[in-house]
Amino acid sequence: MSVSVFGSLNLDIALRLPVRAAWGQTLLVDEGEQAVGGKGLNQAVAAARFGSVTHMAGAVGGDAAGVMLREALEAEGVDTAHVEVLEGRGSGRATILIEPGGDNMIAVEAAANLSARAAAAMGVIDAATRVLLVQLETDIDEIAALLASEAAGPTRKILNAAPAILPGSRLFDLCDMLIFNQTEFADYLGLDREPEGLDDLLVSRRLLTRPDQAVVVTLGAAGSAAVWADRAIFAPAIRAETVVDTSGAGDCFCGVVAACVDQGIGLEDALRLGNAAASISVGRRGAAPSMPRRAEVDALVAALA
Repeated sequence: MSVSVFGSLNLDIALRLPVRAAWGQTLLVDEGEQAVGGKGLNQAVAAARFGSVTHMAGAVGGDAAGVMLREALEAEGVDTAHVEVLEGRGSGRATILIEPGGDNMIAVEAAANLSARAAAAMGVIDAATRVLLVQLETDIDEIAALLASEAAGPTRKILNAAPAILPGSRLFDLCDMLIFNQTEFADYLGLDREPEGLDDLLVSRRLLTRPDQAVVVTLGAAGSAAVWADRAIFAPAIRAETVVDTSGAGDCFCGVVAACVDQGIGLEDALRLGNAAASISVGRRGAAPSMPRRAEVDALVAALA
């Protein structure tokens, strides 16, 4: 059993703002930190810490950041044999502005991530791979080629359709599970407001093309839900005691859900465990560094039972 992730790897520069920022305003920041991130890397770390054998495919530059990104994954036990090193290119970078209360704004420079190739990623999928997890911070044509490849055929394919890039909708038919947050869900469906509960999510059936597909939506502090053609389930959130930094919370959820699918855990329990993991992550600084381990998640769920 294993999870293979094809996606982005970024060096994150996080700045903690003293007040909520306004456009055109200059703020002096007392706190800032550098850490590894990127949706692909974050989700791979989350899956590995939850106990799944995890492989990462993607691309980094031939710079110091690229070395740091690969070493961080390897320290988590993630296989990086198919993370390409592109000499002469810079690694992806993200600047994260964190406001009081933990909300954030993120700007990403894709750099080497846009040169990640499906051909290299196909090698990461072996007979033991049960789940292939992708996002939209790499080239869409390459993601499509990977999802449609013979190598990916037997796997359970999960697309975290983030960031919300409307051409990404052409990948939906190639996947078994689609994961959105509230904002992304509204964007893809052209809704005039974000969903607030399960009843608002039933419109997601417009995205389904097969009976075995599922749409999963995270609803922030409300929880998460899954919708199939013939049924739907809701898992309430586990409220975090303290919110320090919400960056990476969605990636945490995605990585844990992928690990649960890999480990044969049903989706209803996977949503509950993903919610618990995300509630732990928002109480910590950073994206990848905030991902909890399986024992922490199990302990939280058990304490609330």
